[in-house]
Amino acid sequence: MIFLRPCKRKECQGKQCRHKHFHYRFRVNGVRYRGAVPGARTKWDAEQAEEKIKRDIFEGKYGTPASGKGNFGEFIEREYLPHARANKRSFKNDDSRSKVVITRFGNKSFRDITPEMIEKFKCDLATSTTRRGTTRSQADVNRHLEFLSAVFKLAIQYRRVSLNPCRQVRHFKEDNERSRHLLPDEEQGLFKVLTGRLKHLKPLVIVALGTGFRKRELLDLRRDQVDFSRSLVVATRTKGKRNREIPLNDQVRDVLLIACRGKGMSDYVFPNPQTGEPYTDIKHSFDTACTNAGIEGLWWHDLRATFGTRLGAAGHGMSTIMALMGHQDPKTCLRYVRATDPAKRAAVQSAFLQAGHKMDTRRLVAV
Repeated sequence: MIFLRPCKRKECQGKQCRHKHFHYRFRVNGVRYRGAVPGARTKWDAEQAEEKIKRDIFEGKYGTPASGKGNFGEFIEREYLPHARANKRSFKNDDSRSKVVITRFGNKSFRDITPEMIEKFKCDLATSTTRRGTTRSQADVNRHLEFLSAVFKLAIQYRRVSLNPCRQVRHFKEDNERSRHLLPDEEQGLFKVLTGRLKHLKPLVIVALGTGFRKRELLDLRRDQVDFSRSLVVATRTKGKRNREIPLNDQVRDVLLIACRGKGMSDYVFPNPQTGEPYTDIKHSFDTACTNAGIEGLWWHDLRATFGTRLGAAGHGMSTIMALMGHQDPKTCLRYVRATDPAKRAAVQSAFLQAGHKMDTRRLVAV
């Protein structure tokens, strides 16, 4: 927008002076640009100057904040990582990915990083190996691209650059939908091996199957989140940053009554007995339990999927399942609520039985 701003000098107030001139004001990608066009004699001249400024912005050439001359690696270390540490729960992931990105782009300025360079980075990363010697997955490549884009988004917010070249680079299409949940016979075998050195997993597995808690939500559970008077447990510090209440069934209530006995309201419900703090992770011990029980391809997060699948198999509505699992999008919820094999078999069987008679398939086969 072009407008004429009057001169604010005291000696020129109420007079025709040569100090007043045209100004421009507009936004590009959420960034506000404004300034004066002192050389414009008419509004048309000012509009032409404004169009040139916009073109320069799109080409990454305009203005000090949008010039992109700042060092990319220094911005990550001095600006982005402190921002992520203060605002993101997944800061450790950003810290790890920053090392890979800085190795590739750390000595460049923002304006030097082009979509072509990012595309080559994506392809090179997809053919590289991890520290464990395994081929890097396409999902991991996408997470690095998301980190790179997040750095540019913060730089745009801080007016260090005007464009995000990552928006012109397509991510790999991920096949990240799992169809695994704990089967009833597997559940019996799993509980049989949760003894001895693995006995600490038994109450955790019971609560996970009865509440759908994520692993971190469960390990960080405190006594004040369990309300026995209302018979429910409250999930806090969740992934979606919204608390949710889950009623307690008899099995979960019994486990929590034992786990909470003698604990203060700020104490952890399932602490590591050696440190008194939450377990860092239980991945290896759970993998050992599954191996001992002869269960293959089961992850801890699949216990949450088991909770959602069993709710769906019991006939509960999508709104109820979404509320208990803390999902806002039905599509996300559907990834967890899998149709069980007996339910699918019953559905297929009902295709002809609903007609009230059995079809003679032998005659059809003969034909």
